[in-house]
Amino acid sequence: MSLAPRQPSRRDRTRRAASAAVLATLLQACAGLPSLPRTPDLSDGGDDILSLPAATEPVPQGAGAVPLDDGADWIQLKSGEWLRGQLLRIRDGLLEFDSDELGERSFDTAKVSQIRTASPQIVVTPDSKSLRGKLALQGDQVWVAGEQTVQLGREDIFASLAFDGVNPVDWAGKLTLGATLRSGNTSQNDFTAFAELVRETARTRWISSYNGTLSEAQSVETNNNHRLRSAYDLSVTRRLFLTLPKVEAYVDRFQNLEYRLTASLPIGYELLDTARHDWRVSLGPAYQLTQFDTVLAGQDQQDGTFAATVSSQYAWDVTDSVDFEFDYAITTPLPDTEEYNHNLVLRVSVDLVANLQLDIAFVWDRVNAPISDGGGVLPEPDDYRTTIGLGWSF
Repeated sequence: MSLAPRQPSRRDRTRRAASAAVLATLLQACAGLPSLPRTPDLSDGGDDILSLPAATEPVPQGAGAVPLDDGADWIQLKSGEWLRGQLLRIRDGLLEFDSDELGERSFDTAKVSQIRTASPQIVVTPDSKSLRGKLALQGDQVWVAGEQTVQLGREDIFASLAFDGVNPVDWAGKLTLGATLRSGNTSQNDFTAFAELVRETARTRWISSYNGTLSEAQSVETNNNHRLRSAYDLSVTRRLFLTLPKVEAYVDRFQNLEYRLTASLPIGYELLDTARHDWRVSLGPAYQLTQFDTVLAGQDQQDGTFAATVSSQYAWDVTDSVDFEFDYAITTPLPDTEEYNHNLVLRVSVDLVANLQLDIAFVWDRVNAPISDGGGVLPEPDDYRTTIGLGWSF
């Protein structure tokens, strides 16, 4: 299961790709980052399928009860049920499949007995070979039918991703907006926004997110904070991954932070990955640069320090229509560990209609050792907020 929100059916892929490309440009521009590495274009035949021995057994033909040559992908579960649609990806022991009738579903690969794809897949092996061709699985044997047909064992499939003939890249995203407007005896306006964009290949995952709040009461600003994150993960093994790099920009004038920039190079491990549960942890070195809004006379307005960062993300598909997410990150300067800061987000998403969800989130930001502003006012270390918004997945 991915931390990414549910994707729509194949009917929306063209619209989704266009929307994602626009959001990707905006997020990357905001972050001020250089372009992330692109997945090599494999459409010119630059894969490793010809470097492996040809299959010794032919690809199994026919299944009796279903038409495997109707232009769709088919999978059979261990229960004997067949599903028709599109095989999106296989990774970390999970198979994601998009059915026209059932929508997108995730299955433990151990529960899948047969696969037949009508369109090519990019298949990556544990020793980093990249193959392109139609995928067939039966029992413990796998066939990749490209310029030549290669036969592998089931355990030799590290990952696969549907190939559209250009680049084996998949996009997904979500945008959530919330607002509270009050007038009369009390005049108050609250606006919240959350955006997430995920770009995946067979071996990489790039996740960028934004979370921000603006509040005003009696025409006086009471809240103004913004957090932008971007992380590029590279799979090393089925569960081990490197993040190269992870960057975060945070602005909160009410915490006396004009900005706080953090860059880190953590190593991560997927502790749990099933059809309904996903739990990832990571840790590594970081560098944090803080620019304070105002300071007392004689204090430095800017501070840079090396630090250690630890994060944990947990996602749970409670039901087919309810999702729960836990995201926690703490950064501790070294050697001044008491100056740590952390961010906690708990979110519940409930499917409404089409690609719309009701999102309820709780956010806790803590600056353990806040700095007094130029007027001598010391900010409170903790900020809490609960938001309700309408989300759109694409």
